[in-house]
Amino acid sequence: MIKMKICVGNLKGGVGKTTTAVHLALGLSRSGRTLLVDADPEQPQCYEWSETAGEDWPAAQCIVLHLPTRDLAKKAGPMLADYEHIVFDVGPKNPSLLRQALMLSDDLIIPVRPSTAELHEVPKTVELAAEVDELHPLRATVLLVQVRSGTRTAAEARGLLDELGVPVFETEIRLLERYGLSFGSVPPELGDYERVLTELTQEVTA
Repeated sequence: MIKMKICVGNLKGGVGKTTTAVHLALGLSRSGRTLLVDADPEQPQCYEWSETAGEDWPAAQCIVLHLPTRDLAKKAGPMLADYEHIVFDVGPKNPSLLRQALMLSDDLIIPVRPSTAELHEVPKTVELAAEVDELHPLRATVLLVQVRSGTRTAAEARGLLDELGVPVFETEIRLLERYGLSFGSVPPELGDYERVLTELTQEVTA
């Protein structure tokens, strides 16, 4: 079994980090106990999501922990051996917490909507990831989210990210009502996020 250690982060807020983290954690929990760490001190949405889901949440397989502490790495590090997978959801505008989560991760997923304003914020997160990579090997990949079908925005976003030298997932998360309404539920299917997990697995095995 491939052990996944993923951080979903972006120094900009409102980009779908929690939706991404929850879907990936639920998907990974099908193959082993997964720890979903909510490291957002302002809006602990992962924790609230699991609480709202109630008995539908697979609590035995996907454990959610709210841990927005300054010593995140120190507290979460010893837990890694107890789980097959770990997913961090880090709040925005908090480079210190993001850096600590990255030190415990193998992959950084940077969700971003394909808008020019948001794309120009991506280098800040990528630069932080590059600093961590000098100390701890880390793959950073952008995930385009809330993509409108039939528009040129995603292609243009890919072109800009390519100019910036930033890797991008082939999979795009479409702007679908199912994702917008998924808070507090346990989706029966992961939809586009299923393909994201497939890409991640291929990267790790490669």
